[in-house]
Amino acid sequence: MTENVALRADARYLLDFHDPTYNNLEYSAGISFLFGGKKAAAAAAEATPEAAPEAAVEPAPAPQAEAPLEPPPAAEPTPGHYKYCVTLHIEFDIDRAVIRQEYRDEVAKVGDFMKKYPTTTAVIEGHTDNVGTYNHNLELSQRRAESVVNYLVENFGIDRSRLSAKGYGFARPVADNSSDEGRQKNRRIEAVIDCAFDVQQIQPTERLCMALVVDFDPGKAAIKPMYRDEIAKVADYLKQYPTTTAVIEGHTDNVGTADANMRLSQQRAENVVNYLVDNFGIERARLSAKGYGSTRRISYNNTPEGRAKNRRIDAVIDCVIK
Repeated sequence: MTENVALRADARYLLDFHDPTYNNLEYSAGISFLFGGKKAAAAAAEATPEAAPEAAVEPAPAPQAEAPLEPPPAAEPTPGHYKYCVTLHIEFDIDRAVIRQEYRDEVAKVGDFMKKYPTTTAVIEGHTDNVGTYNHNLELSQRRAESVVNYLVENFGIDRSRLSAKGYGFARPVADNSSDEGRQKNRRIEAVIDCAFDVQQIQPTERLCMALVVDFDPGKAAIKPMYRDEIAKVADYLKQYPTTTAVIEGHTDNVGTADANMRLSQQRAENVVNYLVDNFGIERARLSAKGYGSTRRISYNNTPEGRAKNRRIDAVIDCVIK
């Protein structure tokens, strides 16, 4: 009648094989009720619990892009190359870039040195005070640097391929521009001479920069005995010229936090200072240490080779020769 109610009827004919006279008919009728509702399908009777939805997996963050790499300063040394930095005290007429004859001897500091050592190259840098606009000073400093390059070519016979000019305007002051004296110091020409040879026997003019090939264990600052000869390059020079002083600079890659890298670079620089004092007898008063962490990279940090270049120790020797 319905899925839950049904009528039923049946009939039976009974025989007794031992008593052939006995026989009978039975009849029945009934109604069937199904209690408990519709029976679930077998597959649904033991339904498999639904699997919990997978947690959303966020993709790993992409490596943080580094800012474009600026060209390293010309004075940044490289292994095997020493950098002599010479300040030329040349005064130019206002807004002019012509070198007056009276400053020939200043330019000769560079010209004579490069003639004596023909494998050297030099970058001539122009700098100004902050009087005037940024763009005007940048253009003026470039013209003055190019003027010195031309003077070296025309008056000292230096091949132009060994020279380049770079103007910085007032972006790199060495003194306070609030005074006449400070502005005068900032109006300057600097020559950075690259020497790819041993400079132990060359008397420098002002400042010498050298890179030390010293590898440290990750996160450590201990100096390994194998690097004694490398550090000896600085010690021998300081001993040969006892009026010189030196700043030992420590640099790292960008692995780790900025604070940790700053501390690590400072500790490594200080350990080089201590090594110079303890092993070579250099007076501590002639030495100082400065850690820069990862703030002065000379290569991108996205490759092992780039990070290795950024992990370095530089020695900047101020040469006051008497």
